[in-house]
Amino acid sequence: MRNSASGRVYLSTRSGISALYLTIVRLLQVIRFYHARNERYASLVRSLAGSSLREGRLIVDMGCGPGGLTALLRGNHRLVGLDKDRQALIHFTEPSIPRIQAMAERLPILTQSVDVVLAISLVEHIENQSAFFIEITRVIRPGGYLVLQVPELRYPIEPHTKWPLLHLWSPEWQARILAATGYTDLNTSTSLSRIKDFAAAAGFQVDRVVLLWHFRVARIFGPPMGYFITFRTGGG
Repeated sequence: MRNSASGRVYLSTRSGISALYLTIVRLLQVIRFYHARNERYASLVRSLAGSSLREGRLIVDMGCGPGGLTALLRGNHRLVGLDKDRQALIHFTEPSIPRIQAMAERLPILTQSVDVVLAISLVEHIENQSAFFIEITRVIRPGGYLVLQVPELRYPIEPHTKWPLLHLWSPEWQARILAATGYTDLNTSTSLSRIKDFAAAAGFQVDRVVLLWHFRVARIFGPPMGYFITFRTGGG
């Protein structure tokens, strides 16, 4: 079955894990959490990418899904959505925005042709993260921006599955939880430090890191729920 909010395919609502996950997702939909999150993310992208979002510049939103965030980023610049999920692209929020179906590690995009690459909650779903950064280095122009949003997978309530302390469960139970919630592709080794290392090896420099909390009460746990990270290439 496919979850309309995330586009994820999960096993069945007959599973207690799936039922709990869907209940939480539906509650978040009722309070318009995803809409508010997309608006906040769009504002952050505009702030972090700055003057790169001007007329004539090419912006690629990788892992765009059905385009809820992509649609909020329209402007005088050229905007393209990219995702491997054909169904998400078919049911795109704003059909006038061009879309490409492709894998993030193998892009059908010309070398040094993109001014800003966005990857919102994408990198943690890529198995070969080193290959991802190398491919982004190829397509982005000198002086271009790479803007990532990366959830903190070790947060007390794991952001994808909504499961408490997921990283402390046994590998067998982690696999069961990920399958039941539709996140079998989640790369559980993802961390801020590893992302920075892969990016540096590919030639990127950290420009800015913004800590994220989606709820005020979430700050009581201490660590952030995720990060916005802006990288720049050399030159420009």
